[in-house]
Amino acid sequence: MKKILAAILLASFGIAFAAPYLQHNVKQSVLAGQRFNGPAADKIFNDLAGHAGNYPVRFDNAADQKRAARDAGELLNIFRALIETDIVKPSDGNYLPMLHHTARLAWIAHNLDVQGAAQTADGYYRKLLSVQPQAQRAQTLGEYGSFLASANQPDAALRMLRQAVDGGNAASRKTLAAVLLTKGQKEQALREIRAYVKQYPQDGEAKRMLEAVQSGRVEVKRVPMGG
Repeated sequence: MKKILAAILLASFGIAFAAPYLQHNVKQSVLAGQRFNGPAADKIFNDLAGHAGNYPVRFDNAADQKRAARDAGELLNIFRALIETDIVKPSDGNYLPMLHHTARLAWIAHNLDVQGAAQTADGYYRKLLSVQPQAQRAQTLGEYGSFLASANQPDAALRMLRQAVDGGNAASRKTLAAVLLTKGQKEQALREIRAYVKQYPQDGEAKRMLEAVQSGRVEVKRVPMGG
């Protein structure tokens, strides 16, 4: 599914070239002196997100991508351990951000084909939504829906994305439109992307997506997938 979505988006967006992926020693920098180094973790997380936060991932070469997959797996294990051993507790102020970071990092790891990362991301997005204040849920629902789309769960993705839009996250209309296209629902997709472009006229990528669908540059097929 992530490849199908990428094909739709790339038909209108094009591809950007990546900056070099940095050299990281995850365990030494993040667990220096057996203490968690938050700034070091953030640096690695941000580098990973810049290269693999979306699909297709963007690396200069296969060796860099392989290193990134290793780094993502190691950092994800550290994040999970902080939560699952109660080093970061539900009563802590950084608990919700840590849940979100772990879910997002697992999605990045999934983009890098790290084994089990999709299941981890799904579990942490669910956990985050179960404890998050109502006012923050629409944003998370949109992100979770985008993840589900990339993880070959289009029906579940549609449910989350529609909840996100209904909850006030209008930005999720663009991804919702892309998922609808994979389901062969062109008219619904056009309705969503038109509404998005009307609200976000500065988004040139969305305009190109709309033009691509209207002109037929994006081939719409009904893809048989479970959700």
